[in-house]
Amino acid sequence: MAQDSNTKSANKHGGGRRRTGSLEWRGGTWCARVTVSIDGVAMRQWVRLETDSKAVARRKMARVVAQQNAPSAEQVAELAARAETYAELSKRIAEQRRAEGLAGCRSEESTESVWVIPEVGHLPIGSIRPEHIAGIYENARKSGKSLSLIRNLRTVMQSRFNSAVEDEIIGSSPVDRVRIPKAKIDRRERAVLTDTELAIYLAWTHPLKHHQLAVLERQTMSALARMFGGLRTGDIHALNWGHFDITTDDAGEPLGSFTWGMALRRKTARPQRIAVPDSLRPILRDWWTRAGRPSAGLVFPALRGSRAGVGVKKGVSHAEAMRRDLQAAFIAHREANPKAPAAVLDTFCPAKDSERWKELFEETEFTRPVDFHSWRRKFVQALADMGMNAQQAQKLAGHSDLAAHERYLRTSSRTLEIPVAALPDLTTRVLPQSWAKLEAPDSQPSLFLCTPGRIRTCDQWVRNPLLYPTELRAH
Repeated sequence: MAQDSNTKSANKHGGGRRRTGSLEWRGGTWCARVTVSIDGVAMRQWVRLETDSKAVARRKMARVVAQQNAPSAEQVAELAARAETYAELSKRIAEQRRAEGLAGCRSEESTESVWVIPEVGHLPIGSIRPEHIAGIYENARKSGKSLSLIRNLRTVMQSRFNSAVEDEIIGSSPVDRVRIPKAKIDRRERAVLTDTELAIYLAWTHPLKHHQLAVLERQTMSALARMFGGLRTGDIHALNWGHFDITTDDAGEPLGSFTWGMALRRKTARPQRIAVPDSLRPILRDWWTRAGRPSAGLVFPALRGSRAGVGVKKGVSHAEAMRRDLQAAFIAHREANPKAPAAVLDTFCPAKDSERWKELFEETEFTRPVDFHSWRRKFVQALADMGMNAQQAQKLAGHSDLAAHERYLRTSSRTLEIPVAALPDLTTRVLPQSWAKLEAPDSQPSLFLCTPGRIRTCDQWVRNPLLYPTELRAH
């Protein structure tokens, strides 16, 4: 009889060996030797798992030994006979994908926990039908979610059900039999801030003292996202002081040089070592000094709850708070410069209810309001504006492929210039006759060319662009 030696680990827990159980092939099926409770007494007993698949047998045995106390014999039989639920399958595959270091695992689990687990998490894999999958899609669609989120849901569920098909738990995936419903595709771009608007924001201090720390934290994170490789929000939340070159003196005291730092890139699992720009170093050093000049610990720990001061921020969005900060900063800047000409002030600090104000803080026909990810968009677009080649810019931004990088360059706010060579030459002299007959070969009919003496009889600017008024020309 073959016995599974992998189950006899000697890991210690609570002073004794952790219960793991063991597998053995008996009577045409796999059986598990586990600790059960019979009349209040813990005893070792063989339990038939009713499967010839060792992988399935391991999972069934794991459900039994996961009990903190020895289950009763009836409970053991029920656990062994019960089919794996979607939540159990999802947890197992998610742990496997994290162990393999695959990118996007956390995002998958977050999406799944909101839309899939509440609907079908309690159901056995074999009892989930196409109508359940269609219901998940419909809930997302009715909630106004985009087509990309529904596609992400499909991808996540496909990975779970395909694994169940490979393990012969089910014959086919119900996801393959459901079409993705039509959903709204919002192709509008996110508004991005100019560098002058960023400078106004960084110079602003909240008038109320108990709000100043939170505002300063958002300002520091904004500077990092804009100047340090376009970091994503999750990357910033996970930053540790040990990821920066702080250096120490001969006495072991940290100096805070900040010559380089590690951009984590958690989405692609490809961290990058990047030189910290000179303009960012004083901002980082100021935040580091306020934190007590630490050499380890999170740069931006949670501010509230049980993890305050030590834990990673989770489920935190900075978009709404940042928009409030920006609005207050613009209003304060205009009030502090009452004598500045309005035309000059409007060019770099938007006035309330102006077109630029609406573009930044309201939904328009072509744009959506600015959010925290806009700093990353601005970083990528700035690399393109300076003429950096796409491959190098892609590497600096930490994009996994060029297609993802190019999506950040699709913006309607940038003025495009058409090459002169692609335009018609309207200054060419034309024949003075109204009609000119062109002689053609005998095999072709005669061709006539309409050549009016002037292109526009009332406008000499078209004939001679140099006559166009200087004050109306583009500068």
